[in-house]
Amino acid sequence: MTPSAKITLYLSAHDRIIAVPSGTGRRWAEAVLDLSDFAKIHHQTRTLTLNDKVRARQALTHLHQAARDCQVTIATHPRPYLGDIAETIVAALPGHWMADVEPLPDGQDPYYLRDFLWETGEISDLLDRSQLGFAAVLRDGGGTELLLVERPSDGAYMVGALTPSPDYLDVTAPAPRSVIASDARLAARITETRLLPDYERAVHLSRLDEAERDLHWARDKQEPGAYDAVDLQAALHRFRDHAVAFIATLRDKTTLSAEQTTFLAHMENGLNLDAPDDPDPESLADAEAVWLVDGQELIEMAHAATPAPVTPPAKPKSPATAPPPPGAWTFHAPGPRR
Repeated sequence: MTPSAKITLYLSAHDRIIAVPSGTGRRWAEAVLDLSDFAKIHHQTRTLTLNDKVRARQALTHLHQAARDCQVTIATHPRPYLGDIAETIVAALPGHWMADVEPLPDGQDPYYLRDFLWETGEISDLLDRSQLGFAAVLRDGGGTELLLVERPSDGAYMVGALTPSPDYLDVTAPAPRSVIASDARLAARITETRLLPDYERAVHLSRLDEAERDLHWARDKQEPGAYDAVDLQAALHRFRDHAVAFIATLRDKTTLSAEQTTFLAHMENGLNLDAPDDPDPESLADAEAVWLVDGQELIEMAHAATPAPVTPPAKPKSPATAPPPPGAWTFHAPGPRR
């Protein structure tokens, strides 16, 4: 049987055509694109700019001729290029967002996206069962990452939360619900007014849960030899990371008394939060003492500052196995993940 090969063309709003080769004979489709003056923008996609009309016309003529000779099917996708939709959404969100388009050719398991989805539901099912062509990851540069896909059945755009990046935070709070919208501007508006506030709340609750579990575990293990020093260092590092977020939230979103202001400054200095990766043993010993004595008060203040929910939470992703106790967790230093 002759391998199937297909080229799907997407018209972009930025005067260019995006071409995606697919099929069991994908290499023939890739060869056709290479022969037709399409430039590689990804190892799985090509592009043709339309600024030079004569050159673009020649390239398309060569494309059809080469495709006929190599028995490659050409189809024009009826929907807008998802990269344009992603750019419209990130431009409308507050802050500085960027979008990275991820080609999803047929036959490739998008595990690297699906496994980081926070909410189990329709987006996960789409990644498993549908030929989507593209997905887009929307990033704010501060660890918030969202996944954008287009639902094939009706062309609706879906935006769902990915677990925070880098992934050393154990997300235990219910996932923020995904957005379903008929156009990019509506998707951006719902993302800003519902998804992002619910995302912020879920991250805050997950931080609180992890901070409390770590602190209770550490207080129970204070006898000499009752804990592994590496486990304690990992738990302290996590608490210091959470403390930075708690203090920022308290200062930005609550009215603090003079006593509370002084206490936050004490925690900031005592935990040495200006140098969270400082390995100096004396500084770590001081930070550990402050953590064990005053950590609970900071957690209680952060609890009081928990944002109210915007919508009922979605069903969280169920872990494959029961989580280990805090002391047994492996320490992950902050860093880029995906």
